[in-house]
Amino acid sequence: MNFKIILTNVWNKIRLYLSLLLFVFYLIIGILFLFTETWGEIIPKGRGIIGLVLVLFGILRFLVAYRRYTNKHKHIKSQSSIKKNKKKEEQKNAKAEIE
Repeated sequence: MNFKIILTNVWNKIRLYLSLLLFVFYLIIGILFLFTETWGEIIPKGRGIIGLVLVLFGILRFLVAYRRYTNKHKHIKSQSSIKKNKKKEEQKNAKAEIE
């Protein structure tokens, strides 16, 4: 079975903003690991690697979400333009049939 779900523009924007929020969260936590002694007692070694991984993961996650948003946005625009063109053609055909 193939299920096709067409997301609306509003939902795409919400997903993009949530991804931006997660990017900021990962960035803040990564910076805390890299440049502060916040978790110094709990994790004495490897904080730099963990911080770097968190920052890079946040960046990667945001880039993937941004590409998904732009692709969905283009798809929705193309689908709406196709529907508009079909309606125009149907109206022209209806006018031609009446005449």
